[in-house]
Order: sequence, then structure tokens, then C-alpha cells
Amino acid sequence: MPVARYPHNGPVPIRRAVTSPLAACAALATILALSSCGLTERAAGSDRAGEPTSTASHSTLTPGQDDAAPRLHTSAVTVDDVVLRVGSQQAAVVQADAHGPGTRTVTLSLAPGRSARLALASPGALDVDSDGSITVLDGNGTPVAAVSPPTPPSGTGDDVPRIEVTDTDATHARLEVDDGSAGTAPDAGTAGTEPLRVTFVVGTQAIESATWGENEGGRSLAVDPTDWARRAGEAGLDLIRTQLVAAQPEADSTTMEHQLVCHAVGAPDKTTWNLEPWRPDVGLILTATAHCNPV
Repeated sequence: MPVARYPHNGPVPIRRAVTSPLAACAALATILALSSCGLTERAAGSDRAGEPTSTASHSTLTPGQDDAAPRLHTSAVTVDDVVLRVGSQQAAVVQADAHGPGTRTVTLSLAPGRSARLALASPGALDVDSDGSITVLDGNGTPVAAVSPPTPPSGTGDDVPRIEVTDTDATHARLEVDDGSAGTAPDAGTAGTEPLRVTFVVGTQAIESATWGENEGGRSLAVDPTDWARRAGEAGLDLIRTQLVAAQPEADSTTMEHQLVCHAVGAPDKTTWNLEPWRPDVGLILTATAHCNPV
């Protein structure tokens, strides 16, 4: 059985709008969670990624527009051919390969009301998705990297401030910790508040492998996305889809697309996402109610 391994750059532009299907499928995630589809939780401490190595970010001070404006540290985040620059009042901490090869884990310390700026320094554009993830596109509009939604540390209480990600132009985005007040300037800060530690992952390799086999009497493609891409939201799904279709053109069908989205939303931790080209195209909603396996 042929096994496909994937470079980070797929040659086939396959960017699609997934916000609406993901929103519809998310409403059925509870149904899938209660189903008997036999999901297998991925083992903790996967040996795919080596021990995380902390790497100091290259920081420079950027003068503000005037003496009263806060000065920003600029930290470079480079993954393969993708270069992002993160501007923040406190320098970002960047870890190489902490979530597997081809990843960079970025940690920021932001007080409520403060913001960090993300700029794409390599050719292409940034596409901010509705869940706060960011798809990095090359000059042809093809996804080549994904930025996961920024999150606070695990175990943070329910009163954690909201983290907002917005685009400012085609190559810039802003990450802000909401201070809960309306009309506050993006960098105005709130006195007496503790900074929030915010982490996101930048990655270029979305698929470990894909293996053709037999399932329920027909051909089946067992897709094994990388751990970080499974949790990288809409941008991660964009990158998974692009790299899968670039190497396996047969996966570029409506029924396999619906099965892929169904697994990404309802069964992200299943060991492999099994996609069958022979399954009927019944639409995303009915695919979800059939536990990703319509017949």
C-alpha cells in the first residue's frame, strides 16, 4: 500500500471557504462526541516531536511615533520559507519544534488592553479566520502555513480575558487581550492588571502520512494529521486539505471534503481520519449525523 509523505508546500492551490461548513458542523460536534464511532485518543507524549528546544527570539527595539508611544520588541519567527515578525512590548519567547518538526511555539505576555502585531515578512498574505487562527498564503494564494488560535495556559479560570485576532491589512494582523471596556485604544493598557500569557503555534507540516487500504469493503484513505494541525482551527484544516489534495488528487471530491471537515470538527483526536471516495455525497450536515461515514 503506498504511503504519502508531505512537504510543507503543496503545488496545488486549494484554498476554500470553510467558515460556514465548520460552523454548521460544530453544532453537531456533541452528537459525534456521544457516538459509537470508536474514537481513539492520541497517546500523550508522542515520540514524533523531540524535546522542545527553547530558542531566543531576535529582538530589536522599534521607536514609537512619538516619545509617549510604547516601544515594541520585534521577534522573528521563521519556519521553512515563512517569516513572521511579532511586535510586542515584551519580547516574545520562541521555541523550535516543541510541537513537532516544522513548528514554532510563540509565547507572549500581554496585559489586558495591550496588543501584539504580526507581520508577514515573506511573500504572500495573511488570512485571519473566524476562530482566531491565521492561514499564511504564498504569492499564488495557496496555504503554506497555519497559525493556531492564541490560547491562555491550560487550567486558566473562566474569567480569563477574551483574546481577539483581527487583520489590519493583507500582511498584518493584531492580537489583543480584551480589557472588558469599550472604546479603549489598542495599546492603551489597564493599570493594575496582571499580564496574560498567550501561546500560539506556527507550523508548515500538517500531515504525517496517508495510507490507502480497504475499509467496509471499499478503498479508504487513512489520513494522519500532525498533532498541532489537529488543534490549529480553520487555518490548520486549510493546510491539511491543501497538502492532502496536492499529493492525493483523488481526495479532491465533495464527499471526501465533507468527511475531512467532519473529522476535523467532531473527531480531531481519532488516530486516523478515514476518508472513502465511494461514500455518497449527502452534504456536510448528514455526513456529520452519520458520524462522518455516510452510506
